[in-house]
Amino acid sequence: MIGIRNVSKFYGDVQVLFDVDLEIAAGRTVCIVGPSGSGKSTLLRCMNNLEAVQSGRIRVDGELVGYREVNGKLYELREREARLKRMGIGMVFQHFNLFPHLTAVENISFAPIQVKGEKRSDAESYARELLERVGLAGREKLYPSQLSGGQQQRVAIARAMAMRPKVMLFDEPTSALDPELVGEVLAVMKDLADSGMTMVVVTHEMGFAREAADEVVFMDRGRIVEQGAPKQVLGRPENERTQAFLSAVLR
Repeated sequence: MIGIRNVSKFYGDVQVLFDVDLEIAAGRTVCIVGPSGSGKSTLLRCMNNLEAVQSGRIRVDGELVGYREVNGKLYELREREARLKRMGIGMVFQHFNLFPHLTAVENISFAPIQVKGEKRSDAESYARELLERVGLAGREKLYPSQLSGGQQQRVAIARAMAMRPKVMLFDEPTSALDPELVGEVLAVMKDLADSGMTMVVVTHEMGFAREAADEVVFMDRGRIVEQGAPKQVLGRPENERTQAFLSAVLR
């Protein structure tokens, strides 16, 4: 479902991704872990074309992300075309970024109505289904300020799901939450993983990675250092850098 080949990324003269290769099969959940500044979030944003790559190729469901290839040469897509391609890739950020003046159901149905041209009645009906799925039935008419942080993040997940994406990307979705609210968001994500959604999750939640991931990828300094099954990477890491990181975060 996701193919990343020799991807490198620069910010000016500073290289932050170094020839990254990664394959993610349909229906699999991959958790990317590693220290701050290792390139995890940058790689995730490249998958959604929120960041341009300087070399390499990223494909989602066989289609190039952000570019068109003609005779072996890449041409950057125009913004409108890039946005249309991006509809198949849902993304949930650290901060919820909900529209404060819209209710929960309006936040979720906004993009299907405005971007996909769905009928308001259909979009809002599906939004209510999604709210029930994330455990927020009965809160359709509440505004973000009336919801807890965990509830807002669950609305944000439902909003991404409203576009019926092929892939869901999560960029440290629990890092802005109080500790007691983390579990309710992780439970929704676990349900999505169990349902067969293809998911890539940048996270510091090692318990979630251990329980929900089919594969764990450890990154450091812009490179994939180690990858494999959670039991192997988190339980019996082979690389010294992985061992040092896990000994610090799992104390």
